[in-house]
Parts: sequence; C-alpha cells; structure tokens
Amino acid sequence: MSASIFLILLAICLLCGEQVAGDQEQEHQLVLPLLSDSSQLGDAQLVFSAESDSWMVENCLAVKMVAQMKLYPNNSNIVVTKNIPALAKVSPTSSCSYVNSTTTQVLTLEWSEADPSSGILSRNLSLYFYLNNTIPPMYTVSMVTSMYQLSRNKVLGKMSPGQNTTDLESKSDSKFIRMTTTTMNPLQFMVPKNRSFLCEESLTVEMMAELITTDGTPDEKLQKAMLTISSFQFDAFRPTTLSTILPSPQFQPATSCSSPSATDLVPIVVGCSLAGLVFFIMVGYLVGRRKAEVKGCATVVEQGEVE
Repeated sequence: MSASIFLILLAICLLCGEQVAGDQEQEHQLVLPLLSDSSQLGDAQLVFSAESDSWMVENCLAVKMVAQMKLYPNNSNIVVTKNIPALAKVSPTSSCSYVNSTTTQVLTLEWSEADPSSGILSRNLSLYFYLNNTIPPMYTVSMVTSMYQLSRNKVLGKMSPGQNTTDLESKSDSKFIRMTTTTMNPLQFMVPKNRSFLCEESLTVEMMAELITTDGTPDEKLQKAMLTISSFQFDAFRPTTLSTILPSPQFQPATSCSSPSATDLVPIVVGCSLAGLVFFIMVGYLVGRRKAEVKGCATVVEQGEVE
C-alpha cells in the first residue's frame, strides 16, 4: 500500500467525520426535559444587556426570552397557542432564596388577558433554578411550571331560610390548567456559576397538564402542554457585588448552546480512529513485507553459498 493511498483513505475518514458532525448540528434540537446532550456547552465571551423582554429578580436572577405556550383546554385535539407577553410582570413570589434555600431561585411572570365570556383571566409562568455546589459550582433550570386560568364564573352562595337573594354573597368559580415539568432528571443546561446561558435556537419544554378547580382540586387530566422558548438567556445566582462590576442590568459572560458540544466531537474522533487503524495496518503490512524481502534475500544468499 503506497503512501498516496494512505493519504486518500485518511482524507476520506476525516471528511466522513466532519460530514456526520455537520448533519448532527443541523438536526440538533434542544428539548426539555427530554433533551439532547446540550448540557455539554461551549464558551462564548458574550455580554448582553437585559432589556425589553427581560426580567430581573432583585439583582440575583436575570432572564431574557421569547416564549410561547401550546396547550389543550380539554381532551379534544383543539390546541390553544398563547405568547408570553413582553410586558409580563415579575411576581412578588419570585425569590433569590426560594423557601429560604441558597440553592434554589425562582422567577415567576404574571400577566392577564381579557376573555369575552369570563372577563379578565390571570396566567403565570415560573422558572426554577438549582445550584449544584460541585467543584466548580454549576447551576441549571430545574423545573418549569405554569398556571393558566381558563374560565371564571360568578355563582351565588346557598340561600338560608328567610334570607333575601340580594344578601347572598357571590363567589368565583374558576377553572385553571396547571402545568409542570416536575423536577427535571437528569438536570439540563449545566452552566458554571458566574456565567449566563445563551441560546438563540428554539428550546421545547414538555409539561404535564391537568384541569383544576379554584381550590386546587384536580378535575381532569389533559394532553401535555408545550412551551417553546427562543432567544433564551438566563443568569442566576449572580454575586451580590455584580452591580459594581457590570452596569445594571446586564448578563454575565455567556455559555452558548450553539458552540460545538462534546457530542459533535464523536464523529471526528471516530474518523480519526479509523484513520489510525488504517495507518497501523499499513505499517504492519510494510514491516511484514520488509521482513519477507529480507528473509528472501537471506535464502538466496544461503543457496549461493551452498552452490
């Protein structure tokens, strides 16, 4: 086998590896919580200002995203699509230390929408972040939940004997869709502390959904809801001194999901391994051939000496 043939085989192996890596990148879709291996993220030295569709909890947590929910209000195949408005407000229930925990932070967005038959209906979306105190410390989105008010009707209380109907107190009988991913296992999008996560690609969150009453009593299981997030950046567990380092509000340097991941290296490693295998086969072939030639020459010399 000549050196030129070896070089051709090496080039083919490497090109095959790069082609597979390119195909994987094109087909790469990030889905939560059943996600690809996007927890292995590359680094991008980027800093983005938190503006417009961005929200902050004090100075400990910043989130920027464009989000849309698709849900089923009943067990029919009719889907309702709702955008998370950029004017959604940060709820007072948002916390830098959820339930007095130093490893959990939560951002809850609240907004309301007008319904022709029910009036003003309230909705919310919560993102939970968990800090894993490893070395180095890493954090991630650990859970996503949402409460979607579906309807609201005023009903009159029960009438007591002798009570006038005008004295009856009206009560609100509402229906809500409760959605949750539950705690994600395994955790996704592990980001080093003191860095933010940035992804311009669409991320899809799948959430279990159920219809509940005003008092939280489950009424009916529904089809799974989907939350699609794009232009997503989050920055949790920010240091308390960050306001003196970066002009507020800004995100810390970002770890980007679009950077080459560890999974993209697999095809390249396979291609290089194949090239290495071809190389060793060629070396073994040449060594064996050389030994055969030396042995043949030695045999010819011995025969000449005998003669």
